[in-house]
Amino acid sequence: MLPVLPLGPLTLPTRPALILIGVWIGLALAEREGRRRGIGAAPAADALGGLVIGYLIARLAALLPYGIPSPLDLIYLLRPTDPLLAPLPGLLGMSAWIAWRWRVRRVPWRTGLDTLAPFVLVLAIAWALGDWAEGLRYGKATAFPLLAALGGGERHPVPLYEAALGALALFLWERLRRRPWAPGGAFLLALTLYSAVRWFTEGFGAGSPILQTVALGGMLLGLWGLSGLTQEGSATPS
Repeated sequence: MLPVLPLGPLTLPTRPALILIGVWIGLALAEREGRRRGIGAAPAADALGGLVIGYLIARLAALLPYGIPSPLDLIYLLRPTDPLLAPLPGLLGMSAWIAWRWRVRRVPWRTGLDTLAPFVLVLAIAWALGDWAEGLRYGKATAFPLLAALGGGERHPVPLYEAALGALALFLWERLRRRPWAPGGAFLLALTLYSAVRWFTEGFGAGSPILQTVALGGMLLGLWGLSGLTQEGSATPS
């Protein structure tokens, strides 16, 4: 784990740096996908704006229960090294912004979602790597076959597994996206692949056997849905 990266007299927080690199790479891939689909870079630009707004909303929603001093401390609010976030309000705010911008630009929403598929996968990978660098969720108890001995127990670096499997999902998406998917199919493909990744890691957690069974069942359902998507994509022209 490497929470900070020493650069001579300066130290760079590794987690926000990895996330920012992931945002940059993901937006570049989304812009490429948008140009390939004939709608340009507008969806990628709107995704960046939505990400900023969603982050601010997630920070505010997480901090409000603890009280915010007056006047509002913007430096504390924007501090990227603090992992305290409320994901659901942030996702809702980001989605609302993107939906509004696409309505104004008249972007077909299914095609727009297809352009954001690589952005979602790359951001998930970068977030997992950032969690590993910060030491978040590292050493969670597990029944995973590949174990790391931490503190005398059977534990594993969850974020590294998520990042590796997320990279596999991105590779599979890159190979399968060339099929003649119906509009929206490429985005569903990305979500299905990464959902299977998350179900897999949860399925080998050290929770109750019921939760493990549900998680592994969810992974199998996701892969079954992926096979259906593949067959539909082969039969339906875009």
